[in-house]
Amino acid sequence: MRIPYGINKEYFRYSLFLVFCNRIMISAVSAGVLLASKKSLDPVAPMYKYCAVSISNILTTTCQYEALKYVSFPVQTLAKCVKMIPVMANCSICSKLTKILDKIQLFIPVID
Repeated sequence: MRIPYGINKEYFRYSLFLVFCNRIMISAVSAGVLLASKKSLDPVAPMYKYCAVSISNILTTTCQYEALKYVSFPVQTLAKCVKMIPVMANCSICSKLTKILDKIQLFIPVID
């Protein structure tokens, strides 16, 4: 995305087209695998329940490809991984706090 290509040294400008091609290929491969394994292509849940997840997935993928125009792939991957560290730290702190609260709640009936 950041490296020019072709004779005129152009940059790729249409991220949504890449997402569209990606989704079409994934759908074709998935349908082929399901047909090869003789499984049904009918959706398990109603189609409207897939809409929010599908739209958010397409938007995030498009934003990811757009971000590649400004930063390199390794930088983007590191940024995605680093955002997990505060979440994991918060879970660790909350887990310890929950254990302490559980112990306090265990002794409250004894005190009463």
